[in-house]
Amino acid sequence: MTKGVTVIIPTYNHSELLERTLVCLKHQEADTSLFEVIVCDDGSSDDTKDVACSFEADLDLRYCYQKDLGFRAGTARNMGLHLAKHEICVYLDTGVLIGADLILNVIQFHRCHEHTIGLGTVHGMNQKDDQHPLAKYLQSIASSEHPEACLRNPMLKAYPDSRQTQFDFYENDLDRSAAPWTMFWTSMVSVETRLLRQVGGFDESFHGWGHEDLELGYRLWKAGLHFRADPSLRALHLPHEQFNPVEMTSRKNHLHFVKLHQELPVELSYVNKNFIFEMLLGQFNAADRYLTQNYDDLDPALFELHEGGRRLAVGYLTPEFVSRLNITDVFACNQRNAEMIRAAKPDVHTSYKAGFVNFCEDDTYQTAIITDVWKVIPITLLIVLLDEILRIAKRVYLLDTADIELEQLPIAGDHLPTGFQTACVGGTGITKLYSISRLARQLDAEVNNL
Repeated sequence: MTKGVTVIIPTYNHSELLERTLVCLKHQEADTSLFEVIVCDDGSSDDTKDVACSFEADLDLRYCYQKDLGFRAGTARNMGLHLAKHEICVYLDTGVLIGADLILNVIQFHRCHEHTIGLGTVHGMNQKDDQHPLAKYLQSIASSEHPEACLRNPMLKAYPDSRQTQFDFYENDLDRSAAPWTMFWTSMVSVETRLLRQVGGFDESFHGWGHEDLELGYRLWKAGLHFRADPSLRALHLPHEQFNPVEMTSRKNHLHFVKLHQELPVELSYVNKNFIFEMLLGQFNAADRYLTQNYDDLDPALFELHEGGRRLAVGYLTPEFVSRLNITDVFACNQRNAEMIRAAKPDVHTSYKAGFVNFCEDDTYQTAIITDVWKVIPITLLIVLLDEILRIAKRVYLLDTADIELEQLPIAGDHLPTGFQTACVGGTGITKLYSISRLARQLDAEVNNL
């Protein structure tokens, strides 16, 4: 039996762009019995409803509306997911033009790839609106009776999808990436309806532009779905004005994403600016093969642990290390290590993270011990990590094991950045860390208490 497709289009006050997308759907080669269209209105005040309903004679189309409470694209898409009657959902953004064969290609993709997300090439994604030399030309074609003709123009190679380099590098098999969910953009993506419903659809706590799609992609990835790009799934994102201060709301939503999950891949995506994210995540996944984990010779007395309080350890650890130093909290830097500590030490609060971004108060921990993991972190990110751990812990120690071979890790640091003060503890191998900014805060606090 052939599976059908539900096309879900969120929209807000862009009736002209919506019309262009619906015209493309009207021209599909697939029989209309194979697909439906659900237009999900996020509170438009223009003629969006009239435009959508004008296609009811040509398409199996439904229109649904939610009150304008700000940008809530994820909530709008969930309306469509709730109503979907077919086995496959395709999310399309308003103003995305598709070829006449898209629905048939989506059906074929899911016939060949079960439990797999289909990512299409969307020309123009992440291009600055109205600034590309091709923008006016593409808009003129889009206003014609056959806007899908844009996709046959060879000049589209100059108007690429910014993910194309990754698609090519992984030869479309995105499971080879350490973080395929970072490519889950809902400008055009297809997923089996039942799998979307199993993970709960979009998280409706996101408001404003950005990251509600990546967050859903992250949950689908954790649920074990495969990710694959398919060159037959092509589209064009028409340039248009933005209603929202995109960069500001995107950053806010990215932090919200981190707070929802508080796991290494997500926090790393937030702080990583100058390095290849996937390479760095892969390095964290592999570094436990090269770094010491047990530290059998460490004397717990060197860490001033007699004062009690919460004790944090960061890195790759063994249950024996956690027991010997009476650790209460662990930031484990890969999933394997986190699962091992959780199984062996259920009373210890173990997180799969490094601690770049934390939502706890200053001085939450009496002591923090950062193992040799700091040596595999690029210097600019190491500064971020050390500053943050110094914020959440009263005392911070770095472990420094000699003769660790890190040559196989391409972006290792292996030395401390400037701007931090250090003191040797008990000879070699342990460094007590201070930060100039931290010392200044302590001095201010002392002055205020006089």
